[in-house]
Amino acid sequence: MYLKEDRIMIIDELVGFSNFYGSNEELVLAGGGNTSAKDGDTMYIKGSGTRLCDITAEGFVAMSRSKIAEIFTKTYPDNDKEREALSLKDLMDAKLPGQENKRPSVETTLHSLFPQRFVLHLHPAIVNGVTCADNGKEVAKELFGDSVLWIDPVKPGYTLAKICYDTLTEYKNKMGKDADIVLLANHGIFVSADEVEALGEKLYSVIAKIRAEVTKEADFEIGDFESENFQDMVNEISAVFGEDSIITYEPSTVALDFAKDKESFNKIYLPFNPDQVVYCKPYPIYVEKVDEIRGTVEDYKEKNGFLPKIIFVKGCGLYGVDYSQKGSETAVALFNDAMKIAVFAESFGGAKPMSPELTDFIVNWEAESYRSKQ
Repeated sequence: MYLKEDRIMIIDELVGFSNFYGSNEELVLAGGGNTSAKDGDTMYIKGSGTRLCDITAEGFVAMSRSKIAEIFTKTYPDNDKEREALSLKDLMDAKLPGQENKRPSVETTLHSLFPQRFVLHLHPAIVNGVTCADNGKEVAKELFGDSVLWIDPVKPGYTLAKICYDTLTEYKNKMGKDADIVLLANHGIFVSADEVEALGEKLYSVIAKIRAEVTKEADFEIGDFESENFQDMVNEISAVFGEDSIITYEPSTVALDFAKDKESFNKIYLPFNPDQVVYCKPYPIYVEKVDEIRGTVEDYKEKNGFLPKIIFVKGCGLYGVDYSQKGSETAVALFNDAMKIAVFAESFGGAKPMSPELTDFIVNWEAESYRSKQ
């Protein structure tokens, strides 16, 4: 049984390592990633829409572990919308008194599966170079053996949680111990431990082994872009999106490489992970000339029901567009991350994006829609 002082210490540790890892943009960007800590039957989990880099104790949601466990004993409908709505209601009912105005992370159920006291979930591009690679599963097995669990791409929410529940249970029955590191394909890494220091040891051990196999990294130095076309592109994008739109420009070497022709662009057209969908919209657009922008954007909106946030222009690089400085810069930051992943993945058989089915699910998933609005 934990004393009040123990609970305060655990929360302080939770805030501390959340801020520490959340402040490293090589590990997580924007509102991505989540953390948790357990105190008896209570689990403190990052609230949806908060950021690890500056989260405080108030940003965590206190949950009943026993009530969360009941979710895995229930049967939900096969229909995506009904299943997610009902499982979300059960998750909300697991909040402890006083937490009514908070919403727990979309991955709360995953955190509950680890018996270890602390759990850290991040999306490092270097790790996703493996989880988003054609040979990722085989590479993970070769590098880590049975010490790291691999989960194939699957719809997030209850479906992912149930598959993880079954996989972690099977692992414990087979190995006689609990898993403490999980790689989620097209997503990221979960690390768990009873001591905060051990989280870093495990995380950086995984990263070091992957980095030792990397043969190429993305070059973000300013490239040789067509500066004479820059202002014409800015003016046209502003005219299409409106004068209140904010444009962030990225003429890096790697952006120019992916923008050199349609074949190169197609390598990063499909998203690699959920964060990319949330912060960049699912699909960027590609144009070669100024007079192509308007028609391409209009076709995109008619097809998808929303405007794109990322535009690749031949000879110029990448443009991020949103209606706030933060939104525009965040979209570019997340797409820079996607380009990093694509280049890292070249060392592991080439990049493997999410399927259209999985992408569409995330686009329409209520939990991610909520997070993107925060």
